[in-house]
Formats: sequence, structure tokens, C-alpha cells
Amino acid sequence: MKRHILILFLVSMFTTSLLADTLSLSFSHNATDNLFQNLYAESDQLSALGIYLDKNFSGFSLFTEGNYSYLYENTNLAYYTQDLGINTLYTVDEKSAFYFSLAGRGAFYQSDYSDFNYLSINFFGAFKSYLSQTSILKSNYTFEYKNYKSSVFDHISHHLMLSLDKYFQTKTTLKGEISWGYKNFLHPYLSEEPRGTETNSYSSRGKGRHNPYRDRQNQFIAQTQSQGQGIQVISLSGLIAQGLGSRVGLQLTGTRQWSLSGKNPFTYIEEFYAVENPSYDRFSWEGFRIGAQLSVLIPWNLQGKLRYTMDNKKFPGIYSLNLEGDSLGMLRNDERRQFEVNVEKNFSKFSVSVSYFYADNDSNDPLFNWDGHFFSAGIQWNTSFGERK
Repeated sequence: MKRHILILFLVSMFTTSLLADTLSLSFSHNATDNLFQNLYAESDQLSALGIYLDKNFSGFSLFTEGNYSYLYENTNLAYYTQDLGINTLYTVDEKSAFYFSLAGRGAFYQSDYSDFNYLSINFFGAFKSYLSQTSILKSNYTFEYKNYKSSVFDHISHHLMLSLDKYFQTKTTLKGEISWGYKNFLHPYLSEEPRGTETNSYSSRGKGRHNPYRDRQNQFIAQTQSQGQGIQVISLSGLIAQGLGSRVGLQLTGTRQWSLSGKNPFTYIEEFYAVENPSYDRFSWEGFRIGAQLSVLIPWNLQGKLRYTMDNKKFPGIYSLNLEGDSLGMLRNDERRQFEVNVEKNFSKFSVSVSYFYADNDSNDPLFNWDGHFFSAGIQWNTSFGERK
């Protein structure tokens, strides 16, 4: 299957590039010692190949993007995504403009994770206006519908954002943002029986680490039969950035998110490194994040970034369990500290980057007491065919 996907990917790339106005190719290789980000650390490597093309037609642009990710140890977690859409930019005046995009996506996993396969429709609308030479108002709205092979994950979501940027002659930037989101699960009550031979308890918790999702599929399904289907969140974010000369910049950020109503309809959620998981997203938690970043322009025009973030997240509806699977009687609460280093070099037609980050996650659920190292290196090539309108 891997060979067939790669052949299709390459044929599509060379044939469609003949009609494109712009073409972007990317390749990255990632390595980690904790792919599933839990106590039972498992090493793996992931290679990702991507292509993006667009074509302009009288104010509209058609675009398509394909990505194939292959894991070397957990090969059944390999997946392919394909996007196809149309977008346009409408200028109101010299200071204001609207942007609209309508896109569809398909995601396709190997057999063990095929329940994560989905088709989706996404609408995105944005407005940007220069209130003055030093102030920018931005807002956007996103609507998304996802239909999964396993209907327990089917949902629609809405997201609204409003932000204000302010720039000063002292090379200081201030930004404030408020956002609201609502996610509605369409099938919280299932009539079919769960597939597979997994047990309905956590007696084997942590075992079968090559496929933690499949080992706990019944736990995903059980709670959806008894909990509400809607989750509503709101968040406030702030940013302070300061330029220190022409080569150094400092940035401080903070986000606070509240859960207004509803809770996660699953009994169990987890993160995968560089792999999308429908049980864990921005609607899953409440809490805060703070961060600091130092940007440096070093010799040979290399762009370096040092970043530190700290998260404190609670997961409404998700209860902590001990390693034997017994409830600890409290909601899961994680505190994560992450340190990241990134170096990037831009050339006229392509860019290269390398990065490393270390994460240390403390949780009142012992399965999620973990730390991990993550490495990544990538290259992206961009070109233009003819004059871009």
C-alpha cells in the first residue's frame, strides 16, 4: 500500500504541476522516544511528504494539498490526507479586506486505525482592517463538519476569533485575542456493538502499547452512551513582543481557556506525536498556557528560536485511573513543561529547518506521567509558474 500511495502521489505531483501557478513541496523526518506520549515510552520515526498547488481564476484560487506520513515501527498508523478547495480575497478599501475559503479533506489510515478515517468540509472566513498605521483588527470564523468511519467521532464545530494588534515605535507589539468555540457530537448514542475483542475495563491498562487506541476502543464508546453531546469553550490570549536591536526579539504569551458547558464524551483520551487523534483537540481541556520565546538572527542569516511553554490543563469528563484501571475519584489534570530549539535558513527557492524539543508531563493519572525527546528536520521548496495575480 505504501508503494501505491507514493506512486500516486508522485504522478499527481508532476501532472498537476503543469497547470499550477504555484507549487510547494516539503519533506520532513521526525524521531521521538515517546510516540504515544505516555508512561510506556515507545520510540519511532516518522517521515512526511507534502505537496501544495494552486491555480488562479479571475479573483478565485483553486488549491489542493496532499500529505503522506509513514511511521517506521508503528506502520499501521501511517496515513494520507488530501485537501481540495477554493478561496478568494475581497478588498473593501485600502485598509480592509475579507478572505473566504471552502475546502474538503479526506484522511485515510491503515487498518488498525481506520476508525480515524474521515471526510470533512471546512468553511473559513476572515476580516482584517487597519484601524490606523499602528493598529490592526482581525476576526475570523471557522465551520467544520467531520464524518468518521467510526461514527462515535462525527461532529460539527464552530470557532469565532477577534483580535487587536498594536505596534509602537519602540519596537513593542501588544496583542489581545478572544475566541469562542462549540463542538457538537452528532451520534453520542450508539446502537451498534463495539467491534473487536477488547475488554470493557482497564485491567490491561498500558499493555499492547503498539496500539493503545485499539486496546481501549470500548472505553471510547462506553461513555458516549451516557454523556451530553455538546462542548462549549471560551479563551483569552495576550502577547507582548519586544525587539532588542535588529537581530534579537523577545516574546511573552499567555492563554486562559474556560469550559462553558458540556464535557468530553469519552472515558479516555490521549495524544499522539505528529498524528491527529479525534479524541484530543482544543475542545478537550480547560486551563492555561504561558510561554516565552527568544528569536535571534545569527550569522549566515540563520533564524534561531528558543521557546519555553508551560501548560496546566484539566479535562472535563475524563477521570484519572490508577494503572490497574480503578478510578481515583478526580478529573484528570496535566501540567506540562516544554523546551524547544529551532533553526531555519531561507533561500530564494527553498528553506531548511531543524528542531528539537523536550517535554515533561506530570499528571494525576499515572499513565500520563511521561517525558520525551523529539527531533525534526525538514526542507520546503517553493516555485511559481508565470505571473501570480
